Amino acid sequence: MASPFLVVRLLSLGLALSLTGCATLDREDCLTADWELIGFNDGVVGRSAERLEQHREACSEYGVVPQMEDYLLGYDRGIERYCTAANGYERARAGQAYPQACSSLLFPDFERGFELGGEAFEQVDRLERATRALQRLRKQQRADEREVSEKRDQLIADGISSDQRAGLLLDIDELQQQIAARSRQIKQHKNKVGMERRYLRQLEADLRQQL
Repeated sequence: MASPFLVVRLLSLGLALSLTGCATLDREDCLTADWELIGFNDGVVGRSAERLEQHREACSEYGVVPQMEDYLLGYDRGIERYCTAANGYERARAGQAYPQACSSLLFPDFERGFELGGEAFEQVDRLERATRALQRLRKQQRADEREVSEKRDQLIADGISSDQRAGLLLDIDELQQQIAARSRQIKQHKNKVGMERRYLRQLEADLRQQL
């Protein structure tokens, strides 16, 4: 028999309300439905129990009424597999939203994992921002180095005037100064990326121990 807390939750989510959207099941699915298995499959991927109302709409066209008790029995087993501390951690770490199906009242372990994963996500974000900044500096550096090479080729081109040569030499000097200054920035950013990466590894080791 379906667990009482899921029956209450399902009703509170508005099972009787009509939901719109694409059909969740086709004719063959409805006519041969194993409602316990369908419930399990919905629960194990973290779908809301409101999904049953969508199945009801899909199957009403074929005169099939979902077996709520069987569905909830399967859903119960599936959602318990999904709403774990470890899965909460991974969802939050990936920057995903807190799933409606994993009520903090019913699944406190999931909530704890989600909070810990949120801490990891913040550090992942810092690492990614530092990495992107380093990539931008390297891209700018390569562009300036190419420009220096192009201007040096122009220096030895036929027909170049002394004024043009002087202007090119001035441009090359300015670019080389920029390249030298940016090289120091790149070194600093490489160190920062390494530091953020090491901190993330240590932080995750500590956080996972708390799951």
